Amino acid sequence: GFLLCASLSLVSVTMMKPRMWLASMWGLALAQDRTRTLLDEGWKFYLEPLDIKNCSMADFPEDFTNKQCSGLTRQAQVTDAEWCQSTCCQDELCELWQFSANSSDWGGCWTGRKSGDCNDVKGWVSRGRKAPPPSPPPSPGPNPFSSADYDDSAWRTLDLPHDFVVEGQFSQRADVVHGFLPGRKGWYRLHFNVPAAIDGKVLWLDFDGVQRDSHAYLNGKIIGSHLSGYTAFRYDITDVVIPGGKNVLAISVDATKPDGWWYDGGGIYRHVWLNFASKLHIAPWGVYLPADVTGTISQETADATVAPITTVVNSGSTDIVVVVQSQIKDAAGEIVGTAKSHAATVKAGSNQSFNAELSIKSAKLWSIELPRLYSCETKLLVGSEQAEGDSVQDTFGIRKLHWDKDKGFALNDKPVKIKGFANHQDFAGVGVAVPDSLQKYRVWKMKDMGANAWRTAHNPPTPALLDECDKQGMLVWDENHRNRDSHDMVEDLRSMLLRDRNHPSIIMWSLCNEALCENFNDTTAKTLKPIFSELDPLGGRPMTAAMNGGYGTAFQDTLDVMGVNYHHQLYDDLHKHFPDQPMIGSETSSDYSDRSIYKNDNQKRMHVSAYDVNYPAWGATAEDAWCSIAQRSFMSGAFYWTGFDYKGEPTPYAWPNVNSHFGVIDIAGFPKDNFYYHQSVFFSPEERPMVHLLPHWNWKAGETIDVWAYTNVGHSVELILNNKSLGRQRVTPCRHLNWTVPFVAGQLKAVAYHTVDGGAFPVASDVISTSGPTEAINLETEWPDSGKLKADGTDTALVKVSLVDHQRRLVPTDSKQLRFSLSGPGKIIGLGNGDPSSHEPDKPDTPKLGTRTAWNGLARVVVQSTKEPGTIVLKAESADGPGLGFAAITIQSISEQTSEDRIDFFV
Repeated sequence: GFLLCASLSLVSVTMMKPRMWLASMWGLALAQDRTRTLLDEGWKFYLEPLDIKNCSMADFPEDFTNKQCSGLTRQAQVTDAEWCQSTCCQDELCELWQFSANSSDWGGCWTGRKSGDCNDVKGWVSRGRKAPPPSPPPSPGPNPFSSADYDDSAWRTLDLPHDFVVEGQFSQRADVVHGFLPGRKGWYRLHFNVPAAIDGKVLWLDFDGVQRDSHAYLNGKIIGSHLSGYTAFRYDITDVVIPGGKNVLAISVDATKPDGWWYDGGGIYRHVWLNFASKLHIAPWGVYLPADVTGTISQETADATVAPITTVVNSGSTDIVVVVQSQIKDAAGEIVGTAKSHAATVKAGSNQSFNAELSIKSAKLWSIELPRLYSCETKLLVGSEQAEGDSVQDTFGIRKLHWDKDKGFALNDKPVKIKGFANHQDFAGVGVAVPDSLQKYRVWKMKDMGANAWRTAHNPPTPALLDECDKQGMLVWDENHRNRDSHDMVEDLRSMLLRDRNHPSIIMWSLCNEALCENFNDTTAKTLKPIFSELDPLGGRPMTAAMNGGYGTAFQDTLDVMGVNYHHQLYDDLHKHFPDQPMIGSETSSDYSDRSIYKNDNQKRMHVSAYDVNYPAWGATAEDAWCSIAQRSFMSGAFYWTGFDYKGEPTPYAWPNVNSHFGVIDIAGFPKDNFYYHQSVFFSPEERPMVHLLPHWNWKAGETIDVWAYTNVGHSVELILNNKSLGRQRVTPCRHLNWTVPFVAGQLKAVAYHTVDGGAFPVASDVISTSGPTEAINLETEWPDSGKLKADGTDTALVKVSLVDHQRRLVPTDSKQLRFSLSGPGKIIGLGNGDPSSHEPDKPDTPKLGTRTAWNGLARVVVQSTKEPGTIVLKAESADGPGLGFAAITIQSISEQTSEDRIDFFV
């Protein structure tokens, strides 16, 4: 398949230093009706001084011990009273916190303003304060930083995307749920020129995401404010921009009050775009491309119809007659259908919708295995002469969705068990400012595990993630942030639906998650649900929500598909009581583990064993969670919590932990052992026969080791130590095998057997060996697999750094601090190692120099290209002396015209 960026004009998207546009780009663009230009380079940035709130008991003088109060909001996954108090402390409107260690649905942490009386209930630790009245919204001006004349020459220069919170220092005084990285406030300014010939066009700015509470100024004038850190928004600047002169865009960002209980980051962490078009133009996100499979599906093809709905804007002063033409092309660029709407008059200063319909014979369907895409060029034909006007291109796919109350989910008439993971946004070294090319990696890594679905927890994602899910064949649960009907929240919901509705990967819309469902408010849910139908009336996508309670309520009745968070023991009972409602495990397991750790440490480094035995009171082991789904046909599938570790929410511990333990892949992208459990249940042996052994084989003589094996091969697994068989065990579907083995140094091997005609034959094996002491450093480019980057200033490589012994074997029990240096046309933009208790900075000392500990044998360096082609050389050496020598790796950065962009989905 192929992908054309949504709503692009025939003019190529450009990314240039803003002051250079006049000579290099505008002449071409002005000859066209529309252009869209990336504004990611050359921003000036100022970070305001740090102010950390730190509350003690004295700040909550009212004692509510052994009382349970109503009107509060449950803070999911907050596991102790100190954490609960800190959560309330960070919210200036919070008057009371209460915590109970009771593991029932009504225990845990609750915060907010009480409504009504408090009842006597033993076991609650609770304190309150008199919170001040809500602060008025901050005045959007004036501020010297917003002035066009302000001298920002001393400010730092940087490119987007940018997360300024991840650049900070960890502080025990900061909020635990946000990873002990304090929220900050910052300012961004961009200088750019617009030629005088732009007069007569309409101009607007698109922001893909700013975290959070931003105010935008152009040439000293406020052009808008946006509270949410998760949704895209735009400002019309037609009447504010200065044609033929200097323009200054200033953005204030306040990331001190995040709207979630996880790491949110801060800053302009997604792209910014400048757009212009004729006064008669297609509305942004104004082309809706619903497709319906009308024929019998055979070999992933079927006859289909596409019914484009196009919104046309007339910003001019005269009425204009318009016909909308829709032309669809397949992946090879061949035209497969063209349709024209009826002519209609678009009145001055108004919008008009145009409908068309066309048929596609033997359409190539989009699926997980064959993610085939189509493009649609939408063009305005203007006036009686039907002169060509504005034009955009959008990408879409054709597929058939079906949800059944007893049989689960089907895609293109084939039953599909949803094997999903929920994921937050951040990654080691870059925080939430994840480059687009790393979104490609993140989706690929999920598919490498056998996953087929991604839940965007708990907010709409960056567009680049959805583009990759379309291209790679990953189903998506697209999630709205809050079940709230305030004006800004309604606009956030509309933004998500309009932006995302053409993505074939999206199979369901989620209204909210847990506490963000606002106590499962059915009145609000009933108000918001018609918006889904209004903006995606033909998409065939159900509305769901991730519920950790509220079962049997009017809120649940509003849902098309019931999402159940945890509570796997209730699946049968819920299905019995609500037999007509399809179900899905919207969030499961929450087991925690750390890479290459096999004994819990709750005293020093606060690490958790990688054996699948640790989980919170609300959760389950990975095995119990998935087996409960796999054994029930009425369960459409599940989204495991989580695919990748993320900053914040360090359950079951707190300081010194600064990120979660929930992921099956650590925050630096290195798999934990549970990664291979999921391979064993997500891949069939015909697709990818596998067996995986744990733990490592570096122990002390005389220790007795619990050895586990995961396999998808159906018969048996034999364990062999130093060429001596320790016995063969029969495989139980969905479960691991285990042996108790006295440690002897050497080689431990597992062989998985499959039965054929009554005989058992080996089809997969795994070997772990006792390594020697660390004697060298090894570097390899793990991503992209070609080892080449595009010289576009944005492409990224993930370098895997390993501590190895004299035989180049990984030493999984050693940790050493390393020093990195880079030369050539690239830069180091981030560092990581997956250690949830590491307080080393995610950012390098300079773009060419950085340090990071290789934890349990591994570290990560994130390298980004510049716009110059050439050879990038990364070197690594011990920071403690020359004992390990040095290692080096080269990465070729080549011009975009000759670069490769290949993914092997099945390796």
